[in-house]
Amino acid sequence: MGLLIGVSEMIFQMLNKLLKHTNWYKNNFINTNQFVSNAGYRTNRIRNYDIVNVGSNPALFSLSYENIKGLNWSTGTQGLDMDYQILRYFHSYIRKGGIVLLPITPFSSISPWADDKGIKKGNAQYIAKFASILDGYQVKGLPNYKSAVRFVRYPLMHHFKAVKYIIKDRKKDNRLDIDEQLLKHDDLILDAKKWMKGWKAEFDLNDLNDVFDARYKPYYDRAVAQVRQTIDFCIDRELQPVLMFPPMTDYLSREFPQKIKMKLMYDFIKDVNKSNIPFLDYTDNPEFKDPNLYLNSFFLNLHGRKLFTHQVLKDLHLID
Repeated sequence: MGLLIGVSEMIFQMLNKLLKHTNWYKNNFINTNQFVSNAGYRTNRIRNYDIVNVGSNPALFSLSYENIKGLNWSTGTQGLDMDYQILRYFHSYIRKGGIVLLPITPFSSISPWADDKGIKKGNAQYIAKFASILDGYQVKGLPNYKSAVRFVRYPLMHHFKAVKYIIKDRKKDNRLDIDEQLLKHDDLILDAKKWMKGWKAEFDLNDLNDVFDARYKPYYDRAVAQVRQTIDFCIDRELQPVLMFPPMTDYLSREFPQKIKMKLMYDFIKDVNKSNIPFLDYTDNPEFKDPNLYLNSFFLNLHGRKLFTHQVLKDLHLID
């Protein structure tokens, strides 16, 4: 019996190790490589960054710093609460007076709804990204952290069926390397509608006018409190927070009626920005309406990302 257990454990460890070498596993952490881990603390001594940003996927695909000490601290899907946790742990890498960009996306203002419904907080793979980069004490305060840590260490235990990826793996997530528009005109129309359909499903909206329903008020208020907490954290540490709307194509912008933009975006900024910090609005900036700057209807491609970041740095007077 002991021999059988020993062999089974050896097979498990071998398969688990192989699984951690698959793209299925690596893709989950591919956007955490820019963070200095505890293991790399002494070898990576870069400090005093001039600018960093947090935020979710639109931030990840909007900002790419060159010829300046800057870092994109978006891991892709990333809630407002995780923006704060990342800044708590890594803020000492930013110089005194350094800029912290806080990109706000169309549904940031009610994003806690998705958290409470388990779309993010109940997902161990989502939390695992942050469990792999944050301080151990912080990690214990994350929801579902035990399952998340188990996924980091033993993905096979968490998803035994994922053993299939050892045989037939997924493709590496290389979207950040794409420097062209992948879609044609008709496809861009469909892509924008697909984004909207996904958001409606995520936030349980039959119609966009549902965002005015009272059931979203507590989540709106919580989102306001979360962003204010991050702003206050930066100000208290002599950092300069800056709110920002990333750009989007007209294909996607047209999916948002003006009154919805006012409710979800501009009213939200007014409620958040009680400290009167700078606010940059690129939502409908004509310089970034060319669909060839994007890889779909929402995310900038590499070429567009470089042009946009250059403009942001100019607007912040970090470059001439």
